Amino acid sequence: MRQGDLLIEKLIERLDYADPVTRRNAAGALRLHGDRAAPAIPALTRLLNDENKQVRLEAQRALQRLTARVA
Repeated sequence: MRQGDLLIEKLIERLDYADPVTRRNAAGALRLHGDRAAPAIPALTRLLNDENKQVRLEAQRALQRLTARVA
């Protein structure tokens, strides 16, 4: 991760929040940041097993976008 990329770090932290809306929104925001959000891939992968369906779906969308860009 680029030094000082505080936004991406904060979004990754929010992937672990108890509130499912916060987790879903963080995954969605990371999806929009492209290559810059590549460090979030492990955390997003964990969300594929989230108890909340909307969180799982948003994590899947984010991973599809990020892994397509990284590959």
